[in-house]
Amino acid sequence: MKIEEIRNLIGEAEYGYIGIRADDRDYHTGEVMDNSHQLFQDPQYADFECTELLYPYISDGPYTGFYDGGELDGTCALEASENNIEEKLEAVKSYGEKIYLIGGNSMKYGNDVDEIIIRDAEVIAVL
Repeated sequence: MKIEEIRNLIGEAEYGYIGIRADDRDYHTGEVMDNSHQLFQDPQYADFECTELLYPYISDGPYTGFYDGGELDGTCALEASENNIEEKLEAVKSYGEKIYLIGGNSMKYGNDVDEIIIRDAEVIAVL
């Protein structure tokens, strides 16, 4: 899909918030995406002796090597606008094989730069 086509989709979307997300899972236009998980690179401990992990270590699947802080109330994406499409596409390409334009009407900011968490994120287009 060309940048101008994506720009038009963003301009025509009837959502308050738009994001670009890479994922290894298959989604189709109109489908609501699964909620994301809060992932940590470093272990967090429940005690001062550093013996009991606060979040479990993930040993298989797409998040291998991370610690799972639990399910978020929405789907993580990079906030997209008609003016930053190329930048956001470049930023997400290493996070998954498939890239999606998603939207929703409720969001909160995530921990990473330009990260938003869209509640009930719907797939606008498969890019």
